[in-house]
Amino acid sequence: LILLDVNLPGRSGYEVCEAVRANPAWKGMLILMLTAKGRDVEREKGLALGADDYITKPFSTQEVVDKVRELLASRESQA
Repeated sequence: LILLDVNLPGRSGYEVCEAVRANPAWKGMLILMLTAKGRDVEREKGLALGADDYITKPFSTQEVVDKVRELLASRESQA
């Protein structure tokens, strides 16, 4: 599971997400994007590029933990 911020120095989280999805060795990697960019268009872009979910700041630690558990549980039920 990757917790990925959209705002990174030198390369955007969107670019990192694309690179992960383009690598066959990382096919099963889950990506949860965390960002202050909360407009619908940014969320849609992250999901379209392959993020499994998208949480906008501010968020609680518990919200992130709950989302991680949800994503991991959904992955296990698919296996």
